[in-house]
Order: sequence, then C-alpha cells, then structure tokens
Amino acid sequence: MDPKPQNPELEALIRRNEEARLALTEHWMVLRRRLDLPARLSENIRNNRTVWFTGSAIAGVIASSWFRRKPAAPAKTTSPRKGLMSLALGTAFTLAKPALKGWALSELQKRLIPRKAPPRGPSETRHFSD
Repeated sequence: MDPKPQNPELEALIRRNEEARLALTEHWMVLRRRLDLPARLSENIRNNRTVWFTGSAIAGVIASSWFRRKPAAPAKTTSPRKGLMSLALGTAFTLAKPALKGWALSELQKRLIPRKAPPRGPSETRHFSD
C-alpha cells in the first residue's frame, strides 16, 4: 500500500525544508571551522613553517633591540692632574703593601697565638724524687 500522494505544494515545502536544513548544517560547520582559532593556527604553522620561523626570528631581533638598555654616556669631567708627590706616594704604598701585610701578620701571630714552651731535653728533666 502506497501512502497517499500528498499535495505537491506540501511536498515542495518539505523538500525545501530538507535542503535548508542541509545548508544550515553546512554553514554551521564552516562557521565552527572559522571560529576554531587554535586548529587554524596550528594548520597554518604546519603549512608555512619557513614563514613563521623567519617572522618570529625577525620579531625577536626587533623586540630585543627595543628593550635593550641604552648605555649611559660617560660624564665628560676632567680629572685633576696628579702631582709628582701623589704619584710618588702612590707608588711607595703599592710597593710597601706586601711588606706591611707580612709585618701585620707576624705581629698578630706574636700577640694572639700563644707559644708553647720548647720541650726539655732528658738532661733538663726534673724528678720529684730528687
């Protein structure tokens, strides 16, 4: 038994409704694809690796030049000239440093480190029985 033939106008509307649903589903899938940024970015990077690598290297160089500290300009002050006396005293202290250090170390050792009495020989030992 065949179903009754329906109104042709109704059948056209049903067909049009199905086509609209298919078109809407297709448009929805396209919209979802366009809004999925991580997937699009990943695909773009995979397809254009050289361009992305070059661009990131250039961006890194530019960013590092922007954020680099500028070297401070040295102050242009004239230092007073040293006289012959200050030159002689500076040289004398430089030459005397090792000797002064040695003298200070020996004085500290004399005053801070107690010396033990030297051991007595066998002839110098005292016996309590004597």
